[in-house]
Formats: sequence, C-alpha cells, structure tokens
Amino acid sequence: MNLREVLGIEKVELTEKGYYASMKLSCLHAQPLGYVNGGVILAFAEMSSGEASNLLEGKTKFAVGQSVSANHLISTLSEGYLYASAVLLHRGTRNHVWSIQITNKNAELVSQIIVQNYIVIHNKM
Repeated sequence: MNLREVLGIEKVELTEKGYYASMKLSCLHAQPLGYVNGGVILAFAEMSSGEASNLLEGKTKFAVGQSVSANHLISTLSEGYLYASAVLLHRGTRNHVWSIQITNKNAELVSQIIVQNYIVIHNKM
C-alpha cells in the first residue's frame, strides 16, 4: 500500500489549465477533535500535484516535491470528501509550480496551497 492509497486519493485528472483531484475522508484523516489534520491536506496537495506533473511529463521524467506553502483558512470535519482544484502557474523544464485550492463538500475554501515540484530524469527501469 502506498501513501496515495492510504490517503484515499481517488483520482487526479488533468484539465485545460491544471488538474482536479478528490480525496475520501475518514477518521484516519482527523485530529483528536474530528477535524481534518492540516498535514493530511498538505500531503494531498503534494501527492496530487506530483501525480499531475508526472502525467504532464510522461515516462522519462519524474516530479519530486521541492517546496510547499499553505494557508489553512477554515477547519472542516473529517467526513465526505476534499477536492483539489489546481492551476499550473509555471511549467519549466526543471520545475512546475501549482496553485491549489482545497475545498470541502460544501464548496468552502479550506486551504490555499502552492507546491513547487522539481522535475528529474527518470533513470529507474
């Protein structure tokens, strides 16, 4: 089992300007009071943006997280789904920069996140 499966990330779909992703929440995502843990949201953003970068680059290059900056705006209960809607701000030969909005089941903005992925040549066969 990998982190994507543990987190419950169900899909990452490229869009015209970025990507869309969803993550099914459970008690495993909660802090002691039942709200989604902020670290889970960061992991969702980094995992989904990395997968989106990999879809853009194909099989010869691979994205690794380089930096993450987040503002958690509201708390949300750890039930239902979280959704990531991202815009690719920069697609360079060595890095991608994503602006990601994480929303809850009520379409409320939970977190605004910037992820920068470093693009490396994939040598592992």
